[in-house]
Amino acid sequence: MNSVWNLLTGTATKYVLLAASITIGIFLMPYTVRHLGTSEYGLWMLVASLTAYFSLLDLGYGNGLVRHVADADARGDVALVNQILSTFVVVYLGLGALVAVATGAMVVWVAHFPRLQPSQVALARYIVAVVGIRIAIGFPMTVFGAVTTARQRFALNNAVATASAIVNAAVQFTLLARGYHLRPVVAGSVAVDLLTYIAYAWTARRAFPPLRLRLSSFDASLVRDVTAFSLYLFLISIAGQIAFNLDNVVIGATLGTSAVAVYVVTQRLAETQRNLSNQFNGLMFPVVVRYGATDDLDALRRMLVEGTRLSLTLACGLTVCLIGFARPLITRWMGPGFEGAVAPLYVLAVTGVVLIGQGPLGNILIATGRHRLVAYVSLAEAIVNLALSIVLVRRFGLLGVAVGTAIPLIVANVFVLAPAVCRQLDITLSEFVRAVALAPMTGVVVSSVGVWAIRTMWPPQSLPAIIGEGAVVGVLYLASLWTLGLDRSLRANYSAFGRQLVTIAMQRRTPAPLV
Repeated sequence: MNSVWNLLTGTATKYVLLAASITIGIFLMPYTVRHLGTSEYGLWMLVASLTAYFSLLDLGYGNGLVRHVADADARGDVALVNQILSTFVVVYLGLGALVAVATGAMVVWVAHFPRLQPSQVALARYIVAVVGIRIAIGFPMTVFGAVTTARQRFALNNAVATASAIVNAAVQFTLLARGYHLRPVVAGSVAVDLLTYIAYAWTARRAFPPLRLRLSSFDASLVRDVTAFSLYLFLISIAGQIAFNLDNVVIGATLGTSAVAVYVVTQRLAETQRNLSNQFNGLMFPVVVRYGATDDLDALRRMLVEGTRLSLTLACGLTVCLIGFARPLITRWMGPGFEGAVAPLYVLAVTGVVLIGQGPLGNILIATGRHRLVAYVSLAEAIVNLALSIVLVRRFGLLGVAVGTAIPLIVANVFVLAPAVCRQLDITLSEFVRAVALAPMTGVVVSSVGVWAIRTMWPPQSLPAIIGEGAVVGVLYLASLWTLGLDRSLRANYSAFGRQLVTIAMQRRTPAPLV
């Protein structure tokens, strides 16, 4: 039950982190836009999207490292765990040096970015340089996060991330309140990030006390072994960057930085929808690796069905609320000038349901050796996404970019990856769809009627009213899902599992007897 407990505490602390991030975003994002203006804020987000591509130099080693460390740790081979981590400290030092070189190149090139005003060039170069240095330093620190994740000590990293988010927000607010602009704000954010890396090193030592890093333990054969797997994760990372971060680049080059600021609102809300729904997905990978190492198909099937049902349950409920209250939410939150974010949000919210539901599928395919398929499908999806976005943005603006993202993502996940994982685990597609989608769809139908009724009778006039009415719809969704969507046996199973978790929690809180 250690894996169950780690998943439970990891998911719970993930939601604490997410709650902190959402609360911070609700107050800090409009505050920042008001102080910086849409042009300067849009420039910051544009440069952030450009520098995000530096993370591709990870070459997919992040999850590949977790996979190999988890496998060695499952076999109790402490020496191999330390050798793998020591080897990749050296690898990541080299990759960090490449990031530094790429940063210098981008500092020179950014002056030629389309529609960038001459007065913005110096500021853009400063942001690129500071953020690039932070990314370069962060590369060798990746090994600490890998060992903590591989040992499933998710709560430790989540606690550090929550503290970092709160401190970062406090620094940003204080600087803006004192009248400072973008340069000190970016520098303050990076300084907090660098201190956070030190905290992650502490969590790694807590999670794996025998941790010993030695440069002399470098083993080139381990690099080859991890690379054989990580190369395909690298392709998946490229696809992810193209599918999401490149949207802002396309918009900035076509419509300007003010349009980027509007689309960022759409992205933030869609990202919040995904984050609220897929925290469990993000923790599944090391657990699935251990099941895959022992060829436990029954356990993998349970992870697939229960993980996807849980993800879709959360995603569908949130999507009903997000679509139902999107217009008043954006208007009351960001103020006038951001109405253009509403229509793209409708598209990305529906797309997010598919993307969230795909999370367990992708984890299982990657962990059970079908990483090549996931990589090739993801890359093809991203290329079509980019092509459609470039074509559609000129005619339909921000809505065209969102549609360009939605079409290939839905096709790839529904018609390629879902059938593939069902074949992998010997479960029929129709059986899988019935098991995971019936309950959420029942809740969607009932709660959609509830949204219409509430919006008609009590149009929300403030953010608290929107949140309150959304909460009512959420309760209606969960109640209809539990009573109408789940059959009696599933309700009994979930109730028994809940009681079991409470028992485990109480046992862990009880001090061990003195001997």
